[in-house]
Amino acid sequence: MMGWRIFKHSVQMVLRNFQQALQIALVPGLIGMALLVGLAMVTGAWDGFQGLASDLNADPTVSELDNFGAFGLSSLLIIWVIAFWIVVSWHRYVLLEEMPQGWLPPFRADRILAYFGLLLMLGVIAFFALVPLFIIIAVLGDSAVNLALTIGVFYFLAVVLCIYRLSVMLPASAIGQPIPLGTAWAKTEGTFGTLIVLLIVSFIFQLLVQVVFGLLMAIPVIGFALVLIPSILILPLINVSILTTMYGVYVEGRSID
Repeated sequence: MMGWRIFKHSVQMVLRNFQQALQIALVPGLIGMALLVGLAMVTGAWDGFQGLASDLNADPTVSELDNFGAFGLSSLLIIWVIAFWIVVSWHRYVLLEEMPQGWLPPFRADRILAYFGLLLMLGVIAFFALVPLFIIIAVLGDSAVNLALTIGVFYFLAVVLCIYRLSVMLPASAIGQPIPLGTAWAKTEGTFGTLIVLLIVSFIFQLLVQVVFGLLMAIPVIGFALVLIPSILILPLINVSILTTMYGVYVEGRSID
């Protein structure tokens, strides 16, 4: 099954290139953490976090809520920039063989902005594609709950699969070879079965990994250290590698045998 082969190849890609994955993701991740801590201190959210940690039953004050709000919006921006920095660098490493030089990958602002713009566009497409579903649910209402639920599940799955097909545009943008919507749709024609398998396998894999992580976290002292790198590095890059593999197979015509 192509879906399983793509998933297996994506996992092997990360594990086989673990050193390069570290070189691409480790330092940007540490920079992001440092920026978040600094931002929390500057906005005053750090003191609020400490206060809540010391008294879990305490209600935050109005000033603390303002601090959390300022921190929340800015922290989202930092997290997104760091994430796209890592993702774009990984796409380029795999597809262009752009080897990491040292431990700080190039910050390609143009590719990061293009990647964000495409992701935003796909989000808007998904939203408007779901509008008919909202209308159907509203019309059916309480009179046909089971029917509305059934229609909703299948309709939502169909939208997810369509967006998944178009997502090959993301790695294309990362390497500076953007493709239009029509091309992405045409290149991934006939892949719905493959994408369903990919979704199922990915979900089961994530579920099993979370169970294992939960067991490892229960180990005193070293439990957190055992799951830190896999949770913040390996798992996200596997998901990104699925898109990279899909682009290589369906757009560039690469073989994964």
